[in-house]
Amino acid sequence: MATPVIGSFSAILIRMADVDRVARQRMTDAGHLYTRGRQLVMATLSQIGAPATIPMILKAAPALVQSSLYRNLAVLQSAGLVTRVDVGDERAFFELSELITNDHHHHLVCSECSTVVDITLPVRAERALDRALGDAAEGVGFELKDHRVDLVGVCAVCRAA
Repeated sequence: MATPVIGSFSAILIRMADVDRVARQRMTDAGHLYTRGRQLVMATLSQIGAPATIPMILKAAPALVQSSLYRNLAVLQSAGLVTRVDVGDERAFFELSELITNDHHHHLVCSECSTVVDITLPVRAERALDRALGDAAEGVGFELKDHRVDLVGVCAVCRAA
């Protein structure tokens, strides 16, 4: 029997068995347990398939308790399994990290409504960005390992309002 596909990130399908295998190993390596609650958080983020706020995660998985969710997200983030996208005013979105999704992308963040949208750059643009950021980092003696870019502006809905 095939493992069910839980979520979709930019057309990349994620099997929950693969998520759990990688997550369990990362958690063990970081000295943490991969508890049922953390499994549920990972499954919920996979199911949502896009950056999600705490209320969105709780709505998608009513069995989660808000206080535990905060703690579990912090632990999953420290293990490199979840990425936090801050949008200001102490508001944040959470999503599975690239380690899990294998999907390198950036974010468009609306400065008015705090909507977060994933965007994937064309390969040529991503390479140019890598070079530019690498040059900037090297110029100050910094070794660049990876990058995340959030583009802040005003979404179409807010612009139309």
